[in-house]
Amino acid sequence: LIAEALQDALNILPPRLQQLLMPLARYAASNLAEDAEVALLLDWQLTLAADAEDLMHWQTLVNFLLTKTEKTYRKSLNKNNGFPATDEGKSKKEDYFSIVNTLDRSEVLANVLNLPAIATLDDDQPVIQALTKLLMLAATHLWAVFQAAGEVDFVAIAQSAQQALENEFGATDLALKLDYSISHLLIDEFQDTSPVQMRLIEKLIEGWQPDDGRTLFCVGDPMQSIYRFRKADVSLFLQASQYGIGHLPLIRLQLSRNNRSHPAVVSWINTAFQQVFPGNDNINQGAISYRAFTATRPEVDNEGVVLHPLILEADADEDAENLGSNSLNNGDINSKQIEACYVADLIVKLRAQHAAPQKIAVLVRSRSHLKELVSEIRRNHAQLKFQALEIEHLNDRQTVQDALSLTRAMHHRADRIHWLNVLRAPWCGLTLADLHALAASDHRATIWQLMQDEARLQNLSADGMLRLSHVKTVLTAAFDHQGRMPIRRWLESTWLQLGGGKCLVDAGDNRDVQVFFDLVEKASRSGQLDVAALELGMQKLYAKPDIEADDSLQFLTIHKSKGLEFDTVILPALNRPPRNADNELVLWQEVMVDNRLHLIAAPLTTNKTPSKTYSNKNAAPSVYQFLKDLEAERSDNEIVRLLYVAATRTQRQLHLIASLQTNKKGEIKPTAKSLLKVLWPAVEADFIQATPLNLIQDIDAQLLDIAQFRPQLQRLHVSELSQILEPEISSFSQTNSNPNNINPSDVNSGNTNSLALSFDEHFVGADLQRHCGTLAHQYMELLATTDLQTWHPQRLQQCLPAMQKWLMQQGHAATLAQHGAEQVSAALQATLSSEAGQWVLKQHTSAASELSLMQLQESSIKNHVIDRTFIENGTRWIVDYKLTTLDESADSAENLTLIAAQYRPQLERYASLFTTEELPIKKAVLFLSFGMLVEL
Repeated sequence: LIAEALQDALNILPPRLQQLLMPLARYAASNLAEDAEVALLLDWQLTLAADAEDLMHWQTLVNFLLTKTEKTYRKSLNKNNGFPATDEGKSKKEDYFSIVNTLDRSEVLANVLNLPAIATLDDDQPVIQALTKLLMLAATHLWAVFQAAGEVDFVAIAQSAQQALENEFGATDLALKLDYSISHLLIDEFQDTSPVQMRLIEKLIEGWQPDDGRTLFCVGDPMQSIYRFRKADVSLFLQASQYGIGHLPLIRLQLSRNNRSHPAVVSWINTAFQQVFPGNDNINQGAISYRAFTATRPEVDNEGVVLHPLILEADADEDAENLGSNSLNNGDINSKQIEACYVADLIVKLRAQHAAPQKIAVLVRSRSHLKELVSEIRRNHAQLKFQALEIEHLNDRQTVQDALSLTRAMHHRADRIHWLNVLRAPWCGLTLADLHALAASDHRATIWQLMQDEARLQNLSADGMLRLSHVKTVLTAAFDHQGRMPIRRWLESTWLQLGGGKCLVDAGDNRDVQVFFDLVEKASRSGQLDVAALELGMQKLYAKPDIEADDSLQFLTIHKSKGLEFDTVILPALNRPPRNADNELVLWQEVMVDNRLHLIAAPLTTNKTPSKTYSNKNAAPSVYQFLKDLEAERSDNEIVRLLYVAATRTQRQLHLIASLQTNKKGEIKPTAKSLLKVLWPAVEADFIQATPLNLIQDIDAQLLDIAQFRPQLQRLHVSELSQILEPEISSFSQTNSNPNNINPSDVNSGNTNSLALSFDEHFVGADLQRHCGTLAHQYMELLATTDLQTWHPQRLQQCLPAMQKWLMQQGHAATLAQHGAEQVSAALQATLSSEAGQWVLKQHTSAASELSLMQLQESSIKNHVIDRTFIENGTRWIVDYKLTTLDESADSAENLTLIAAQYRPQLERYASLFTTEELPIKKAVLFLSFGMLVEL
């Protein structure tokens, strides 16, 4: 490998040029100290060859020609370089520059400095041998883990397949059987083959002979090899195309037709990526040269590639501060927000351009690059429904975070952070003021202990006392049952009783929470929860896609998009770098030398130690660093292919978006290791000519102004909490032989002090009418099952305290509850006094009140509750109750008919449930406040 790298250097510095440089190098070395960098060239007489034995001389010569920092050819010389300001020195300088100015590709010579010294190889051997023994022991223990768990990974499956074909005695019976039974072998996606898979293929065809009628067909696009993290090696594709597989030679066929993209897209990709891909194939570097292709689809309107350079000026820091966050130089926060706003607006415009549905895909290199875009769409473009495949981590969803906090709090009562989150979660929703009053003055007691301190609770607001009482009641019961049921059931039932099911925001939140509880069940063994395993599992799971979204707008990583195609592809965040990779304990590579594979391995080295063979103080590059550089070079070549895969997913339009900031000189440069850096040779001119953005004019400042953002506290209504503290009046839905017993004393009082608190109308007024309607329906059910003659006005008047108490249990203030109870009582009195009300409530054939029926639909089950139904004179009647407000001016039959017509679809759905009876069906609405029956 060293010789191959030196051969590249020899192509730049052939013997002829070396002969010209010899006297100059000897002159410079003679004017410097013995430990100078060029001292090794003091006696340079023989030209250097592409031989590892000449490596040190090569590296000394490169240091003589290149600058120390930028690794470019020197532009100036002085006495420190061995060229004093004498006549002879000036003459030597002129000779030096006459040679150096003719040289090119300084980066090739700079690579020579990274080559390791042969002498350092011996230092690595003991470490490699020790690690080899360690890895063998680890592999043995891994099989023990596999056996205990009853499962294996993909690598073990591949190894088992190889062991099934060959053992220590040679080919197995299975291999011989397959040799006779397999005549044709087709391997798809061959560019993503790993060494383990290649060895399996070689064993499958080991007994094949040329021209024996059997065929091996491997198909793949090496420009789409992007799975190095799965150990896929594109070099295997190149080796197979040049040398065949095993002992079988292969005939290479190159395809060039593109049947996906339209001509304008194909033309731009051919032009751009011809400049980006490596110039030649290289097996050891994993380099693939570009193969141009031809479009077969016809031209269409609005096809092509659009660049979106978002250039931010260097003096935008002041504007950035006005937008309420750090400057662009600190975390690049604003540029991400600006880009997210821009992409969201672009999606809206693209969807408006086409009447017919178009598939739009937003592809990114890393999931984290979509974070700001997802937040922007959910905040300001709620109409954009999208599918995000494995984009949002499960532990990023607020509903799951709340469920995790509940889990952590219930398993550790001193976990203060998670206990505070439980009280802040929507099922409780304490304000910050109440949380401060509860916990700020005592940091030693647990939150659960503070919740038992009645004196401390008096400092909370009335709203906070009710909410805290709700949580305390549920958790007290839960702790009493701890250990008596499976952990998953214990936690999930507690979550439901707290009101977790009512706190779900999106349709997909329920699926995410169920995935969380499934993970809880998996992490629970023998009645104990492994919290560490639970949180680790959450990091590996992703939120489910939006069930309301179709496939017209999709967010994916580039790796997940491979093999797919879309009408329009948007590539944002091109200028963002990837996460820095960790240093591996051991690096190894299989490299091709003299048409044979060789293994190179090296352990991690922390410091470069000077080599004994070096005459200067410079440290010798280690083998580990050499392999790391080789790995980085292969990775850089794969980044090119990754961008190519993303660009070729589109059929009609490709949009490339990147945000850059100008430096103090007004220049723009792409970020190292970013996709834009890869594409820069093809797009540099477009970005340089782009007009910088004006943060205030081009981007809506209100969307970015964090200083103006006021988060809203999401929490359950107090009426929902009170349903858990005290049961509803169950006697209203049961037959009561003594109706006079319905009075305030019959209602379970429970914690009346908490329920008698006064709440602002702002919290409870909106739901009062709904609860009044529920209460009226319960009484109507009771009236239908008793003797109507016993329900005189005095008896209804006696029920007023019970009605008021029930409404207070729903969280309404005493005055509002009294007002609602009077409304319900008046409506019931109007119904009982009317002929229509008496007729609906009397005993009929097949009569039923609050009849609950389930209907099986295509993909779900729907529940219908019918207020009143019966059969009268061979006709099925379906009646719906409506409680109108007292101040509503709908007292005419004509107005009530118009109002009733609004409920026709609902009653028709009810009627469809009785079609099997084959009876005439009549539908009507009974207005309780007026005692009027309106037939539809």
